[in-house]
Amino acid sequence: MGKKIALIIASVIAVAGIGTCIAGFVSEKADSTGGKVIDINDPSSFVPGVSGKVHLYSEDLFEVEKGLSTYTPYELEEYEYSYIVSGIDTNPFAIGRYLVPKDDQGRLIYNVKVMECPDETWQKVYDFIIAYYERLYAIVSEDPEANPEYLESLTATLSDEGREALKNSISHTMCEVTPSVNYAGIKLTGIIIAAVGLLAVLSILLSYKLKARQIVLGYVVLVIAGLLVMLFAVRKQIATILSLKEYQPGAYTIKYTADYKLDDMLEAGVTNEAGLLSWAGDKLFYGLPVSMNGNTFGCAAFLVTDENGNHLMGRNLDYPEADCLMIYCDPKDGYDSIAMVDLSIVNIGSGEGQMSPTSLTGKAAALAAPYFVVEGMNETGLGVSILELETEEIHQDTGKQDILINVAVRAVLDKCATVDEAVAFFEKYDMNTMLGTSFHLFVCDKTGKSVVVEWFGDKMYVKENPAVTNYVVCTTDAYIDPGNDTRYEDLMKELDSCSRVADPKKAMSFLEMVGYDNKKGSVGTEWSCVYDLDNFTVTVCFDVKYGEPVFITKDSFK
Repeated sequence: MGKKIALIIASVIAVAGIGTCIAGFVSEKADSTGGKVIDINDPSSFVPGVSGKVHLYSEDLFEVEKGLSTYTPYELEEYEYSYIVSGIDTNPFAIGRYLVPKDDQGRLIYNVKVMECPDETWQKVYDFIIAYYERLYAIVSEDPEANPEYLESLTATLSDEGREALKNSISHTMCEVTPSVNYAGIKLTGIIIAAVGLLAVLSILLSYKLKARQIVLGYVVLVIAGLLVMLFAVRKQIATILSLKEYQPGAYTIKYTADYKLDDMLEAGVTNEAGLLSWAGDKLFYGLPVSMNGNTFGCAAFLVTDENGNHLMGRNLDYPEADCLMIYCDPKDGYDSIAMVDLSIVNIGSGEGQMSPTSLTGKAAALAAPYFVVEGMNETGLGVSILELETEEIHQDTGKQDILINVAVRAVLDKCATVDEAVAFFEKYDMNTMLGTSFHLFVCDKTGKSVVVEWFGDKMYVKENPAVTNYVVCTTDAYIDPGNDTRYEDLMKELDSCSRVADPKKAMSFLEMVGYDNKKGSVGTEWSCVYDLDNFTVTVCFDVKYGEPVFITKDSFK
């Protein structure tokens, strides 16, 4: 009788675990927010009708009443703007707060729907803030030791002009928080509960015919088999991690054969750093946080043809000194490619506070590398380079699917064989940039066609051009004065003088001409590459060592 009762209890536990796991999968699939992150400080993304995730510092939440708060991002130095948030329990000791996932900066991640704030709710928030300042003024004005400047500030806030400014600083849109669920945690909990229940059921059933020692031995075999299955499931991730090797001091190679889920990334509609890191953490690192460096970079790129008809893309990356990664991607449903990644972007390298590229954590973090390539070519002969522009971030809003520009670089290397295909791909998306700046792209192929692609406002510009640096070339609407930097003019002069015919050695000399010596400042030319688009090979010079070129082929990544 005792075994039968135990069997019923174990079966109930197993069913509960299986149900929990299924609920986690179903709920995640039904979650309309997907991986989209809403930048609460970006008016173009914080509009009614949008659903997604917001990252909020708990200390910036101020409760008006239970379930209704204001959020003021105090990390912004230029101004303070208050947002209205409903549905958050601000009690730091509430059990629910411990279940809310956090990003790598300690911000709480909430699922939200952005909606128009009802007038009565907005008025309630405004009245509450005014009452708060009035109470504060009463206290400070009666304190003989109060700071005169602070009292003056409160007086100004409560004046007619101050009240009007306060009205203008409270958003008329509202974040309505929906349950923020750690789906990975739910699924893992369900799997553990189900495993415990099933093992208990199995143990009870086996106990009718087998001895305890036989049951234990069977479980050992089962655990080993489970580990082997798990290792088989992540074999490509393991192979990718183990393939990361030091090519020479400060330069590494990796052969990426794992699935970096490009189609999922494109569907996620990521528009900023937080969204990219959140997506990468969820999809590539099983819920672990990912971080990145906020530096931007300058560069130069061009296309020439050698005497044999091979098309060569030249490219400099000018950046603060850092380690680099040469990455060979072998996607299941895409073109093979060779590309370059500045490892400091994902906080990998030999610098202070960075993960060592040869450490296990550094190698694991390199799984995000496909989405941080800054240049490369694919096996069809398409080349692409990303170059910084000194203008504000691009966040187009024409109703198309959103895409980050570095994700776009990854996508065209995987999916496009010609310049025309790449341009057609860009036209399907609303382009977004990050790191506080904008970028443009130089795209070329082995037919000899090369274009510069730029985005300003909600319009995309395309111009056939043989070279580009860090200045606008497609339109005068956003012209940037190059000042004393004559790299573009120097490049064009050299290209015209040789009729755009040059062998790899001469092409490298053009890059040397417009490069920066690292020893002469904080920013230098980290590498110079000449990509042979016809033969799928690359000549690289690291750290302006133009007398020490290295030759990279597909075989370099074995």
